[in-house]
Amino acid sequence: MAVPITIPKATLSLEEAVILGWKKQPGDRVEMTDILFEMETDKVVVEVPAPAAGCLLRIDVAEGTAKLDQVIGWIGDPGEIPATPDQPLRPAPADNQSAASPAARRRARELGVHLGDIRGTGPGGRITEKDVESASQMENHGEDH
Repeated sequence: MAVPITIPKATLSLEEAVILGWKKQPGDRVEMTDILFEMETDKVVVEVPAPAAGCLLRIDVAEGTAKLDQVIGWIGDPGEIPATPDQPLRPAPADNQSAASPAARRRARELGVHLGDIRGTGPGGRITEKDVESASQMENHGEDH
């Protein structure tokens, strides 16, 4: 029976995380000690191990924001067909607020930077904390001249 891969609760306040990239691809054999993917929370980048041994059957969310406990992939026996994902694949966010990492949103509030004016350089065009700081420096530099 296929085992769902979900976003684990890495911090007490975690509600969502950003999937930065997968270390394994569909069809790969995985053990419980293997790192499947990296995710970024509002505080840290975490390497997430496989919840079970088997074959990585499917990745439902390749990168971008996912909610706590959201099914983002499946592990099972080779050739097994996993259940339909709990949530459909989500398109890229329409607004830059949700296209920003939690750390970037917090930094933008601290610096008074409007996220709608920033072009993200992270995975899938996601706005990173570094993007916010660069935008803040550009705004401040523009005010000096």
